[in-house]
Amino acid sequence: MEISELKNQTILITGAAGSIGRELVLGLAQYEPQQLILVDISELGMHSLLQEMAIHFPKVKLTYYLESICDATFIAALFERHLIDLVFHAAAYKHVSLMEVNVCAAVKTNIKGAKLLIDTSCKHNISRFIFISTDKAVEPVSIMGMTKKVVEEYLLFKKTENITTQLSILRLCNVYDSSGSVVPVFKERIKQNLPLEIKGNDVQRAYIHKDQLLPMVLAILDSEHSDGVFIPKHFSVQTVAQIANHWVQELLGSSLSEYPVVNKALPEYEKEKELLHLKSDTVHSMDNDVLLRIAPSTTQIDIEMLTQSIKAAEAFKDAEARVLLQKLAIA
Repeated sequence: MEISELKNQTILITGAAGSIGRELVLGLAQYEPQQLILVDISELGMHSLLQEMAIHFPKVKLTYYLESICDATFIAALFERHLIDLVFHAAAYKHVSLMEVNVCAAVKTNIKGAKLLIDTSCKHNISRFIFISTDKAVEPVSIMGMTKKVVEEYLLFKKTENITTQLSILRLCNVYDSSGSVVPVFKERIKQNLPLEIKGNDVQRAYIHKDQLLPMVLAILDSEHSDGVFIPKHFSVQTVAQIANHWVQELLGSSLSEYPVVNKALPEYEKEKELLHLKSDTVHSMDNDVLLRIAPSTTQIDIEMLTQSIKAAEAFKDAEARVLLQKLAIA
């Protein structure tokens, strides 16, 4: 799809008020699409986003909904009401530690909600569907990572059906300074002169910056190869201690060795280092400088077990939902 064609597109963005969704909304608004449809369950986040849009893009037509992507009636009505061309699915619970004790919420929002959107998009022959995933979906050990892996596998499975919708996965690493991430937490604690908590000894994380998101999305839309998984070509790898040291220097002009630190053991649901792809994956260069593409592989997923996991989560059967999720993700 030519980028110039965005002007004629009706674009749905879920999780529109989140860190990634907001960047997508503000970035795509520059191309003056026919309509932006924003979905988010956060009233405060949506209000803030709408105020920003009114200042910077007052002429862009907006429709917005404070609704849950888990509501099947809402999703059905949404696609019946609007002739949607593109879907960017960024809505998800992303905080790893919170999802470990809220497995039902993780399954319902991250899996059921995504499945609803994928199925409904295919039913209505939406042109393009882009799922925003995470490196935590690669050999996952956390509940959050497992939910993302299951959705990736379901999306790749869906592509084997006779559908016209182009389904793509944009698998990101951490977005530096995104809401709720370690950077704003560190900055706030330093401002309050509170100790910084650092888990593990040499925990490394890969980072991209917010301004890298839009070029990657546009590169996917512009690519003749829409199938498979897309990952950032450029990112930085830093230890959590390096990030902490940077912000102590930035805000106080001193070093981490002079600031109070509480060292904690790395929880079992976190890894020392995340991967953007498996060693066995075939990774291809693209005709752009922002993305790499992993060739799609044949994926099998137990649809009956997937359905059971969602039903268990809806019934708030935490233990059952956890077991089924682990079977699906670590098969």
